Amino acid sequence: MTVERFPCTAGGAVLAGRQRLRLGLGGLALLMAAVALAAFIVGRWGAGGVAAAVALLPWIAWRMRGDLDPLALELSAEELTLELRRGRASLPREGLAARALEADERAHLASLASVAGIVAGSGGFDSHRLGEFELFASDLAHAVLVESEAGRWIVTPDDPQAFLVALARPLPTRLEEAPL
Repeated sequence: MTVERFPCTAGGAVLAGRQRLRLGLGGLALLMAAVALAAFIVGRWGAGGVAAAVALLPWIAWRMRGDLDPLALELSAEELTLELRRGRASLPREGLAARALEADERAHLASLASVAGIVAGSGGFDSHRLGEFELFASDLAHAVLVESEAGRWIVTPDDPQAFLVALARPLPTRLEEAPL
């Protein structure tokens, strides 16, 4: 069984958003840890405990921020698998349709996934232009809409044209798969 792999490298607005989020959450966690330490030093145990607990929240968010980052797409005769930093998701190959998003659709997607200068690379969205979909993006410039009865994804392989060509190839028949 042949599996084609299509890397998804972070770039563009998604990468910039990830970096801003990492700095913001990390900075907030460090600030609250420093406040907790200062409170403990001066003997304010209750305030120090609250500050330490508050420091844990952005640290946990910082730790989890990249769990759904896409690393690669794998295409086999049976399924399309999305390799995430912490897990995998798949759609059956049969009945898959895909197309690259147009420039205006990518701009709409960027505005849809942006909050306060941070572009979310993952999540569930419902758009008046693109419909309901799951976003697994590393670079919105490479956005491809993949549709099947099992779900709709927007993914961002580094080479969207090669991905679309591979996906358009006909599925092998059972006779083609049998060893000689």
